[in-house]
Amino acid sequence: MKYIAVVTLSLVCVAVIGENVPLGGLGKTKPATPEIQELVDSMRGDILRKLPPGYAGGQDLLLNAHSYRQQVVAGMNYFIKIETGHMRFIHVRIYKDLDDVASVFGVQLQKSREDSIEYF
Repeated sequence: MKYIAVVTLSLVCVAVIGENVPLGGLGKTKPATPEIQELVDSMRGDILRKLPPGYAGGQDLLLNAHSYRQQVVAGMNYFIKIETGHMRFIHVRIYKDLDDVASVFGVQLQKSREDSIEYF
């Protein structure tokens, strides 16, 4: 009986997300959507605090979401490729818990448009 409940819960989680994201694994890389850009915009201050001093060179940084991958956990991890201007890219990991509270968990620097988004 417990086995059936677990399987049903897994299927419901995937159905709620509306895509074929394997539980625990990273989904496919997709172009950023307005919702992903909105997530980046809402976390702008936290993302900037994770960057090293002087990264922006005294200029206001663009944070344009380019592409992303998702990972279903007890909530959702978003791995997002972000252009910061002048063809410079960073990868940002944002975790959104089941209460819809988001946190920046990490930033990778010196990425290019061609670099694949991987778990970090």
